[in-house]
Amino acid sequence: MSSIIPYTFPETESPVRVVAIDGEPWFVAADVTAVLGYSNGRMAVANLPERMKSSVTIADGTPGNPNRSVISESGVYRLVMRSTMPEAERFQDWIAEDVIPSIRRTGSYSVAPVAPSLPDLTTPQGVLALAQQFARTAEQLVEADAKLRELEPKALAHDTLMAAQDGDVLIREAAKSLGWQEKQLRGFLLDEHLIYRRQATCGVTQYDFYAANAAHFNAVLRTVEHTWGSRAHYTLHVTPQGMGLIQKRIAKRQAEMRDAIGGAA
Repeated sequence: MSSIIPYTFPETESPVRVVAIDGEPWFVAADVTAVLGYSNGRMAVANLPERMKSSVTIADGTPGNPNRSVISESGVYRLVMRSTMPEAERFQDWIAEDVIPSIRRTGSYSVAPVAPSLPDLTTPQGVLALAQQFARTAEQLVEADAKLRELEPKALAHDTLMAAQDGDVLIREAAKSLGWQEKQLRGFLLDEHLIYRRQATCGVTQYDFYAANAAHFNAVLRTVEHTWGSRAHYTLHVTPQGMGLIQKRIAKRQAEMRDAIGGAA
């Protein structure tokens, strides 16, 4: 059974419910299709790729079947692109700029330290429990510090890269400027929901950006010749604005990790 995070789209005062599945936000499909003006919301959702839709049980007091269809963030953007409603673009911006950051601040990315209850120190068992508690806290501090160090940009700074290059750069070049591995930066961009994976028609895994991040990334088309024919592949580039956004997201994640260390201490 999933708990609900309720939101209200300010343009139309429409409710938009969100649930967490494996730490990721999923949106109640009926709410999204209603905002986007789909006359047959079920059909619109049925036409989405399987990876973008799921079903959860929501006990919100509504009579009838508690199972609800939900769609992923990329599924929401897919429906936005197909909508004819004038509010569709503003809905997309609201999801990307307000809802998702809010969930990260208060949901899976928040760190709310809970003060542990002290064991009874008058017994050997209590002393042992306190020692184990301190050991766990020390391990958490070491782990948080290690994650923070992973996020520290090394080598060239963002300003150095931008001074040397005015145009878009490949992911590996952006990673190099941060002192990261290309795989590490891709993982970070995926975690931050700035890009997502998709399969090309030939089966190759490609990376693309959400429509809300069009100013930060650019997909360059190239034609690849296969033995059975030619197919279009896309190579992802980071724009100068995108480098600035990445730096901000890194700084934000660093601040969260410092807060975690401070809370654990």
